[in-house]
Amino acid sequence: MNILFLCRGNVARSQMAASLFQEFSDNGDKYTVKSAGTKLSEPEASIKSLRPKTNNVIESMQEIDVDISKKTREEVTPEMISWADKVFLVLNSKKDPIPEFVTDHSDVTVWETQDVKGRSIDFTRQVRDEINKSKKSC
Repeated sequence: MNILFLCRGNVARSQMAASLFQEFSDNGDKYTVKSAGTKLSEPEASIKSLRPKTNNVIESMQEIDVDISKKTREEVTPEMISWADKVFLVLNSKKDPIPEFVTDHSDVTVWETQDVKGRSIDFTRQVRDEINKSKKSC
């Protein structure tokens, strides 16, 4: 099964969700997992190269022995949506842009999650933990 996690910028929430699913899922070997953003504010790049803005995200994941620093952010495409059997929107559906081709997918689940951009490390940990609990619904 192909699973796609999406958030706005593919810097934090969707990267955390995909990595947590891959690292800690009992059935992780049965799935192929990707993440992407619905609207990137900067060109595609590694998470590490976006420092210092991504320090809290990288640190919060390293605390649980997951390294996302080498992950590359990318923008969602219609081809990614076609590839996915299931799409998880890890975002704030009232604030974050969601392309119509995403919502047209037959199996979309929304995890209402606040953006960690510009927030404290404690807030980032809280969001990480919320995402980790939500992944049980996969």
